[in-house]
Amino acid sequence: MFFFIMGLFMIYFDKFFFIEYMFFFFNSCLVLYVILIDWMSLMFISFVFLISSMILLYSMEYMNYDFNKSRFLMLMNFFIMFMFCLIISPNLISILLGWDGLGMVSFCLVVFYQNKKSYSSGLVTVILNRLGDLFIIMSMIWMLNFGSWNFILIDYYINLNYLFFIMLMIMFASLTKSAQIPFSSWLPLAMAAPTPVSSLVHSSTLVTAGIYLMIRFNEIFLQFSFLNYLMVVSCLTMLMAGLNAIFEFDLKKIIAFSTLSQMSFMFMILCLGKIDMCFFYLLMHALFKSMMFLSAGILILNMNNNQDIRKMGGLIDYLPFCGLIFMFTLMSLCGFPFFCSFYSKDLIFEYFLMMNLNFFFFFFFLFSFLLTFFYSIRVIYYLMMMNFSMYNYMMIIKYESKILIISMIFISFIMIFFGSFFMWLMFYKFDLILLEFKFKILSILILFFSIWFFFELNNFLFSMSYFISLFNVFFFGMMWNLLFFKINFFLNNFLYIGFFSLKVIEVGWIEYNLNSGLIFFLKKLILFSQNIFLNSYKVYILLFFLWFLIIFFFNY
Repeated sequence: MFFFIMGLFMIYFDKFFFIEYMFFFFNSCLVLYVILIDWMSLMFISFVFLISSMILLYSMEYMNYDFNKSRFLMLMNFFIMFMFCLIISPNLISILLGWDGLGMVSFCLVVFYQNKKSYSSGLVTVILNRLGDLFIIMSMIWMLNFGSWNFILIDYYINLNYLFFIMLMIMFASLTKSAQIPFSSWLPLAMAAPTPVSSLVHSSTLVTAGIYLMIRFNEIFLQFSFLNYLMVVSCLTMLMAGLNAIFEFDLKKIIAFSTLSQMSFMFMILCLGKIDMCFFYLLMHALFKSMMFLSAGILILNMNNNQDIRKMGGLIDYLPFCGLIFMFTLMSLCGFPFFCSFYSKDLIFEYFLMMNLNFFFFFFFLFSFLLTFFYSIRVIYYLMMMNFSMYNYMMIIKYESKILIISMIFISFIMIFFGSFFMWLMFYKFDLILLEFKFKILSILILFFSIWFFFELNNFLFSMSYFISLFNVFFFGMMWNLLFFKINFFLNNFLYIGFFSLKVIEVGWIEYNLNSGLIFFLKKLILFSQNIFLNSYKVYILLFFLWFLIIFFFNY
């Protein structure tokens, strides 16, 4: 709350503070710990603290019977601390500290339920996150030329050639963290973590770190011509995530794919050059997505830890409050009028319609919008409207604990009522939006069309031939076979190379040659030299003069 009020003051007085602490300097490169406090970082910190406090309250109840409860809470607190480090630092070194910490803690949380699935998911997660760290380290090495790692000061060097490469590296780092297309396979796999983790880490904070970095670097980023390429990447990711969410049956993975598509939505806004809107949508998305995960966690808990949405149904009768909040979050995701996301999403939608973009982007954008509506309606249908189908679990636990409800109701209240408040706060001057009526009403039309289309398609899909649906599930449900490529061509080869080097080189040839051969030879050599030196003093004098002459003649 304190951070939020401070953020309001910063917006109102248009101030920011810049606090610097120097550790040492190296070749005129100052290694500083820098803290930048402006309205953006304060707002983001206040949202992160709000969500994480509610999630910690939730997980105290949710992980109550877990064996490693204390370790879990400690890891969550570590995560919040590293996020704090990342948000307040305008300096690449301190950003790397936060970034690395996020990757490490997220790995620890993904492998929390130590089984085979968790370990494989954690391996993919940690390798792709290390890739992002590598990009940031490369950009740090490039920035050694500037004498400072503060990217606030970089605007002076805007004409330099290698700023392009720095920005490229930072863009790649953001893409790995926010799971855009080449690197997008880790986000659905990270759902092997406990539900409070996927709520805090993989919806509201960790995946938004990449976009936050891009927002921070916006002045340089908008100078270069990456925007078109990034636009293409985010369009494709949005499309892919939407299609996957349609063909997925795991509840948490559906929410993960929706997070992925919203991430690429934010990247699209960023490419259009609307920084404030991107940030605003980031905050709103963090609110409703964390709530969505928490309510899904209660549903999964009551369904005897079952995540398959085909086995659920009619939950609005059994768990009314939870189902209601889940409906609200899905409506907010669709940009339903007067929910928190409506104020950002509708605004962005209308800006998008005003941009002079080509038909390709336009079509992809609208199609991804349609897919968003579509999978939301699908989840509502499967969870709320179908008949209750878990006959084998007829002993349904009606378990909506007080603590779980309190932790959810607070953020839900903010989510439902405070959207307009945040919008008036952040945008005190608007650009003029001029659109025809048919474009104004387009989003509502897409919503109604997708509802109709869903029920039509639902009747049609069951009568479709088995083979086509099999192909669809394999191609669309496997992230366009991206996962297959990544596992087979990256991870398996790396592991195989490691295995090979261990077996053949370390235990094989090196053992034979070094331990028995080379060390034996060195031992003989040392004994030989010792014998020479022990026998005669002349050799010492001779060598001394030899070295003396060498040093004397070659000392230019």
